[in-house]
Formats: sequence, structure tokens, C-alpha cells
Amino acid sequence: MRKQRRDRKQRKNDSELHYGGMAESKPDEKAMERFKKPAYEVTDVIGYMAKKYDIKGEM
Repeated sequence: MRKQRRDRKQRKNDSELHYGGMAESKPDEKAMERFKKPAYEVTDVIGYMAKKYDIKGEM
């Protein structure tokens, strides 16, 4: 005999309860430290290309 599958409403309700509980809880301190990253540097595209391909005369 087969089990009855969960319908779309039951699955949606379960996922909302799960993610709602995750949103209310505070993340772990180690996880917070791992996600702290420095901002990207703004680079000069022409300068980068000249340095990468060793182009000096065209700059």
C-alpha cells in the first residue's frame, strides 16, 4: 500500500514554518564572522589590461 503524498498546500505550509523560524533566530557567531568580507576594490580596466598584457606604449 502506498503512502499518500503531501499536497502543494501542506508542502508550502511546512516550508513557511521552517523558514519563518530561521528568520527569527540569530545566526551563529562563527557564521557571522565567515560572511564578513571586504568590499571589492574599484579597478581601472585600462590599467589592469596594460599591466596584464605588458602594454606600455598605448597608455
